[in-house]
Amino acid sequence: MTYQPSRSTETISPPAAQAEEAIHWGKVIAIGAGSLVAFAIAIWISWGYMRAREKLLQPRGPDPIPLDVGKIDIGIVEQVPFDITRSFAAYRRDRMDRLEHWGWVDRKQGLVHEPIAKAMDEVVSELSGKKK
Repeated sequence: MTYQPSRSTETISPPAAQAEEAIHWGKVIAIGAGSLVAFAIAIWISWGYMRAREKLLQPRGPDPIPLDVGKIDIGIVEQVPFDITRSFAAYRRDRMDRLEHWGWVDRKQGLVHEPIAKAMDEVVSELSGKKK
């Protein structure tokens, strides 16, 4: 049995109508360059407008940066970063949730924690039962 290779992989030039649809790289590059020039002009105009607005709003120039910016202690007030306070609030909420609700400590061993109020009531009732 002999194998005859297929001729489908041979290069065939496209029809004349399709050959005219080729990408015109000169036009693509010209449009890209024109877009960059237009963008640069828009940046230059915006920058000029911003400088004029700054001069109008701050005729003596920008205010100096205070020396205490970025320090943790300003005067006698301790400035706490916001992310620390948020994380503390989430930690406290998690701890209070654990104290006030039932939950698993270890499912495999069947160990459960109970609300603190119920646990205190049980301790009080056990201690009052022993005294009698």
